[in-house]
Amino acid sequence: MSSTDFVTSTEAENAFYTAFSRGDLAAMRGIWLDASHTSCVHPMGDRLLGTPAIIKSWETILKNTGDVIIELSDIAIHQGRQTAIHTLIENIHVQDETEKVFQFVVTNVYEQTPAGWKMILHHASPMPRDLSQEKEPAPVVH
Repeated sequence: MSSTDFVTSTEAENAFYTAFSRGDLAAMRGIWLDASHTSCVHPMGDRLLGTPAIIKSWETILKNTGDVIIELSDIAIHQGRQTAIHTLIENIHVQDETEKVFQFVVTNVYEQTPAGWKMILHHASPMPRDLSQEKEPAPVVH
């Protein structure tokens, strides 16, 4: 096994957020499955298909991102034999003159391969408001 052979989808997810917070493109590359069906949607971004486009986007993001602290919350995992779906909230702390926290609603999907669990989808959308304080779910429109 290489250093990018993840035994569980949670191990792959932890490596993804470690690579993101450290700005480690090589580690990020090792987390993604190298396949045409991989997909990534960054907040307010277009859908990217295929590993080359995804890695290129992460190269730009990681190059232009300073020190960030990423905290995950509201994690829910549904796992089958070969696919795992993780839904969660990313709380990204960015430090400049003042600390800012950005929240994103995220779906990450992992596929079990002979080389371990690999990411095949990362979809992040900005959280429109603080949902953690709501007692009742928002109405469904889609």
